[in-house]
Amino acid sequence: MALEGYRIAVVGDKYNIPLFRSSGLTVVEAYTQTDAIRRVLELNNRADVGLIIVLKHIIGDEDEFRRMIKDVEKPVLVLPTKWARAEPINVDKLLAKALGLG
Repeated sequence: MALEGYRIAVVGDKYNIPLFRSSGLTVVEAYTQTDAIRRVLELNNRADVGLIIVLKHIIGDEDEFRRMIKDVEKPVLVLPTKWARAEPINVDKLLAKALGLG
């Protein structure tokens, strides 16, 4: 899907979305994972939105979040912030997954 003619929407808290708003993006406030899921589903129904960005620190469990929005037709990007919990990268696991072995 080309994004020409579509808007980018950002789901985040009131402290982080002003930067996105000042860049001309559509912003929607959310403070919990449940709230973020509801907002993503609402944005999915909007014809003018082509890409949805969710700030990672407002979702608790990214795997559960992905399962809850699996039927969303538009691309959803989870963007890490400085408040998001950092997780170590296991390169062996990523390679095994990429090769279809894990």
